[in-house]
Amino acid sequence: MPVQPPIRMGREAVPLWIIDDAHPAPQALHAAAAAASLAATTDDLYPGVRAPAPAAWTDWLNRAVEGWPGLEQARVLRADFAIATHDPAALAPVQRIPHFDDADETIMAVVHYLCHPPHGGTSFHRHRATGFERVTKARAPAWRQALAADAARHGLPPAAYHTNDTAMFERIGAAALRHNRLIVYPANCLHCGDVAGSWAGGDRLTITALLRIDPV
Repeated sequence: MPVQPPIRMGREAVPLWIIDDAHPAPQALHAAAAAASLAATTDDLYPGVRAPAPAAWTDWLNRAVEGWPGLEQARVLRADFAIATHDPAALAPVQRIPHFDDADETIMAVVHYLCHPPHGGTSFHRHRATGFERVTKARAPAWRQALAADAARHGLPPAAYHTNDTAMFERIGAAALRHNRLIVYPANCLHCGDVAGSWAGGDRLTITALLRIDPV
């Protein structure tokens, strides 16, 4: 499993690690997901169902990142099976645009794809009005104000999963979906799953996780 340094996206050089053939036994993960009780939760903006990922997966990733350039000090904070299942008509406005997972600059996000094309991968975006590709703690107030201004100027986004460029967002990069591909990127960068057209099947299985990079 050779791991290359990250590619860099956009004006802010957002790093993206792409690791193919990542896990040694992906079929065991499929079996664990089939036995899990995936469900939606009321306090979660994820547009689908989740269940805790196996502890063995967390242990595996903690060991694996020790050999990945730039991620050697990372450790898993949480990990879940996740399947996007929500009807676009039921999405809240905030679920229809690119988002960030955590403003903390020491947190990284992980998506481990356990499904196949034609499901889509993950896209990364720049907010046109602010130029933000990441939302840090310092930028968060300006980000909230900018979204309110966007709504006043452009109206609410359509009831659909976000795709491609819009009046408010410009895509700066993407990671295509491939079975047993794992991607890592800063949790504060603007991104979205390429879910449009595939949510209804209920089989876009992934593991999503957050890592913290401990100081050396």
